[in-house]
Amino acid sequence: MKHLHITLFLLLALCVRGLSAQGLAGDWQGRLDVGSMKLRLVTHFEQTDGGWSGTLDSPDQGARGIPMDAVTRTDSLVTFTVAALGVRYTGVLRGDSLIDGTFQQGAASLPLRLTRGVEQVRRPQTPRPPFPYRSEEVTLPGADKGVTLAGTLTLPEGGKPRPAVILLTGSGTQDRDETIMEHRPFAVIADCLTRRGFAVLRCDDRGAGRSTGSAASATTLTGAADASCMMDYLKARPEIDPSRIGLLGHSEGAAMAFHTAAQRDDVAFVVSLAGPGVKGDSILLRQNADLARLEGMPEGRVESLCRLLRQVYALAESELPADVLLDRLVTLYGGQTGRQLTDAEREQLRRQLSTFCTPWMRGFLRHDPQTDLKAVRCPVLVLNGERDTQVDATVNPDAIRRALPDVPGRLVTVKRYPGLNHLFQHCTTGLPAEYGSIEETISPEVLADLAAWMEALP
Repeated sequence: MKHLHITLFLLLALCVRGLSAQGLAGDWQGRLDVGSMKLRLVTHFEQTDGGWSGTLDSPDQGARGIPMDAVTRTDSLVTFTVAALGVRYTGVLRGDSLIDGTFQQGAASLPLRLTRGVEQVRRPQTPRPPFPYRSEEVTLPGADKGVTLAGTLTLPEGGKPRPAVILLTGSGTQDRDETIMEHRPFAVIADCLTRRGFAVLRCDDRGAGRSTGSAASATTLTGAADASCMMDYLKARPEIDPSRIGLLGHSEGAAMAFHTAAQRDDVAFVVSLAGPGVKGDSILLRQNADLARLEGMPEGRVESLCRLLRQVYALAESELPADVLLDRLVTLYGGQTGRQLTDAEREQLRRQLSTFCTPWMRGFLRHDPQTDLKAVRCPVLVLNGERDTQVDATVNPDAIRRALPDVPGRLVTVKRYPGLNHLFQHCTTGLPAEYGSIEETISPEVLADLAAWMEALP
């Protein structure tokens, strides 16, 4: 699940960064120290006829190419602004490879030192050719008119029909590899399972990669509807055994898998990787509280944050029109400051809070997987990392197991992995900001257990 951490003191949560002066053109990198998190920030500067332009990335938060509104350089003094985020950076060039400066966002002011160049990340598990299997680019119709899904189907060598699995991404608009911070977890999973004899289909989400359709209107239920279309596509392929097609979902993708399996009786199995077992508002409330504590927020402020978020979620789950909802949310958040907001502050809040007015967010908050789980009768594998700070590794798998009906002879396996985070990486804190600094994409133990469980199915 994409990082949905929304705190009162840093609602924007997208980090921004620095510049350079003398010899400003090029790439610069630094780390912003935010409590227990150290966020990598990368700036790209280019000289133009009228002066300077730039973009910035926050690789650890999956944000890239954020345009700067203004870049200035006066002798050794460099500044840039990003109005949409309320960000300003001011720095002094030291020589030709260092900028010492200050990053400001709202009331927050933090030191940010930028050095020339960009650190090259290592992702040793990313599959590299040649491959001992066939890989085919495919397109298929999505569930709604005008939606075409594009993806990759990997097929083991050999003529007999193969069992197959469809990979379903987590929340947010994701590509077929579920790329995050240069990690490509679905490419790694597909490579592993295809080498073990399974055909694997993974598609770009609506509006991502080569898939068409609107990402703005996508929800958990449209994702499940598209998953059903992928099932129909595979059933028509002669290389696939139509009676042995399963679904694997990561995070929200698991909710899509369970919904699909509840709607049709030809899903051979479901794999939940860090999937939700409780209602969406409970997921996000627990996520925000856990992340706030890990970032050092005092318990009293955590409780205040949770009270505020309960009000926000209740409003977002209501039937209020989007424009009315946004006005209510701005008033609610503005009331936390204890003073009259300026017009600029209100406009900034409107931009930040607009996410709560999207079809996806409103649908996710309302969605309760318990109803679907009670109708799922196929084999189920539930895997979670104990240091997951996005989908709690005790509440959710326990809720999934309790809701699944007793079916004679049905295989249900639940396993938790010590030391693993939401992406199933070995980690230190479990915080999303740590994902990008870890070289491992997914634990080999998880891959081995996944493949062995699927191989053991009839």
